[in-house]
Amino acid sequence: MKREILRSKRMKGVNNLVFGIIILSGFAACKGKIDFSKKKADDEKVIVQYGEHFLTDRDILLVLPSEYTAEDSAKLVKAYVEEWVKKKAIVDKAEANIDELTLKEIDNKMVEYRQDLLINAYNNYLIEKNIKDSVSEKEIQDYFEKHKESFPLSKDIVRYRAVIVEKKDEARAEKLFNSGRDEDFDELMKLVLVAGTPYQDNDTIWHSTEVLAAQYPQLNQGNNLNQLLNRRRIKMSDDLHVTLIRVLSFKPKGSEAPYEFVKPTIKNLLLNKRKLNLLGDLQNQLYKEAINKNQIKINEN
Repeated sequence: MKREILRSKRMKGVNNLVFGIIILSGFAACKGKIDFSKKKADDEKVIVQYGEHFLTDRDILLVLPSEYTAEDSAKLVKAYVEEWVKKKAIVDKAEANIDELTLKEIDNKMVEYRQDLLINAYNNYLIEKNIKDSVSEKEIQDYFEKHKESFPLSKDIVRYRAVIVEKKDEARAEKLFNSGRDEDFDELMKLVLVAGTPYQDNDTIWHSTEVLAAQYPQLNQGNNLNQLLNRRRIKMSDDLHVTLIRVLSFKPKGSEAPYEFVKPTIKNLLLNKRKLNLLGDLQNQLYKEAINKNQIKINEN
């Protein structure tokens, strides 16, 4: 209720402002009954008219930001209406002077554009209603097995573990980290969580070496990144902290991509194929229905 009262007050101010603009915009030049080609809902009020064109209160509200002052809205509406009138004036002048063939061509393009917008909107509706994320793990795995060669790596990738610990914990942390035992890494994580320092313990996810180097900028210094890839582990220190990284698996550029790395790509690919098939199948179905119901008429004269 409060929202409607606020909307009413805002529109009253907008109405007062806009009616002052109408006279400047050529409303007086419009004579006789106006035949609007634009459709107006019953609950809409015409605010601005120019020739056979008009703007409603709903059109004006669409221009205004959700939060606006009376002063800001007055300036915004005034500028919008002036620009709208200028554009409509040019359109009227163009329609009066452009030849019929060109106008027909423009009309045809407008019809095609509207059709494309409607088809796209309906396609999105069908996708949301029927597809969503309906690709199973088995479908993704089956596609991967049949098309492994289609997914060569475009960059080096790694699976790794990494922790950053405080200097005072360096010796103990390094021993636990290098043991390779899961229980020792769990013990190390207690140190990290108490200190609140960053870590990477999800060792099932593949990352490109570029992402790894961006995550730990010290790897970009000297020969640190190559050392890590060659030796599979590295220790880097500054005045306060020690960074420990261990590469668990490495896949070079050009080699076959692992399943988990390309799984999101395959899922999107299958979803897109399904989306295309959905629209194509519907178009073919509607065409067959039109033929069966004798709804297609061709004038051969």
